[in-house]
Amino acid sequence: MARRSKGQGSLYQAGDKTWVYQYYDEDNKRRTKRFARKTEARAFADALLAAVQSPLSSGRAAPMTVTEWMDQWLETYARPVIKLSTYTSYETYIRGHVKPEIGSLYINRLTTLDLQKFFNERAAEGNLKGDGGLSPKTLRNLRNMFHLALEQAVREHILPYNPIDGVRLPRDHKKEMRVLSLTEQNRLIWAAKAMPEPAAFGIIFTLFTGVRIGELCGLRWENVSMEHKVFRICETRNRLPNHDAGIASATSVITARTAKTDSSLRTVYIMDELYQDLVRYRMVQEEIRKQYPGYNREGYVFCQENGAPYEPRTYQDLFKRCVRRAGIQDANFHALRHTFATRALEHSMDVVTLSRILGHANPSITLDKYGHTLEEHKKRSVNQMGDIYQHTAQQRMAVLEEAQSSVPELTWGW
Repeated sequence: MARRSKGQGSLYQAGDKTWVYQYYDEDNKRRTKRFARKTEARAFADALLAAVQSPLSSGRAAPMTVTEWMDQWLETYARPVIKLSTYTSYETYIRGHVKPEIGSLYINRLTTLDLQKFFNERAAEGNLKGDGGLSPKTLRNLRNMFHLALEQAVREHILPYNPIDGVRLPRDHKKEMRVLSLTEQNRLIWAAKAMPEPAAFGIIFTLFTGVRIGELCGLRWENVSMEHKVFRICETRNRLPNHDAGIASATSVITARTAKTDSSLRTVYIMDELYQDLVRYRMVQEEIRKQYPGYNREGYVFCQENGAPYEPRTYQDLFKRCVRRAGIQDANFHALRHTFATRALEHSMDVVTLSRILGHANPSITLDKYGHTLEEHKKRSVNQMGDIYQHTAQQRMAVLEEAQSSVPELTWGW
């Protein structure tokens, strides 16, 4: 019997009830793979044949499953160039969503239909913490991850095209943002000043700078210029699952790293009134340092009473106590950032400037988030053009009078 060509093989059931597929690899060596079910063996055989027959094939080894490819992509291509927080998100997506649902499919046989069904199911019932589906934002993040991973597969000639490009996500119905009213904002400022912890001033600082909570916790005095009334966002603090094999005892690690994107690395100016409070706050820290040598060794602007730096979770606890004291309902820390952006637009700050202060990648993101708050501003701006209209009307009348005096028989429509 003639030897089967590369990519072809024989399938049979062994005595232990497993299914065995024997084939010849790219080096014409006979290989054997065992499968628990016949359908699994057939899927492998189809993927192997497709790989060999593909015009992109260049003597490639046996096809990889989606699980195998995503693991390889994450560790080899993604991990060296992405932030630890992004790596943590990707690892969770792959482990919690991709592997259980489509991990056994072969990457070179993956279709847009496979992915569309996957995203439809995740949108309906993909919540790993309870009932319901994944949020639109999580679905977008998951799709972005897939795009990067499958685009690399295209570059590696594993796929002829990126099947994720044809996937449609459910429509994102935006939730209304929580913005503090002026009354709530004033009550919160009063409550923050009344808190026993000096670092509660960070709540007021956020209300008038719009920083993220991780950026607030990562701000150091070395990145604040008191002379020029400006600070630089360079770091953000967060607590993430531990993926460092060299740290055996910790389940998670606190990280201080650069900000989330290039646009997040930014300079923010401090208004005069806030600057005066910042000066007084720094004097309080200096007095504490005189009494307790070694206090706040790392030089964070907002630290705990024992001098240890805050992480977002512990600062959230301080914020919640302050909110309760102020008698404010249903406000999380991010509402401070929304409030700052809303007040800025209400006071006619242009969107480009606001976008840069907030650290958005481009002004369109700012418009998408806060454009609805511009309605009153747009109305005022249009009304301010009334003087132009009035001036133009006066000019028309002057032209009309001049024309009628020089050419009496000339008639005008209006």
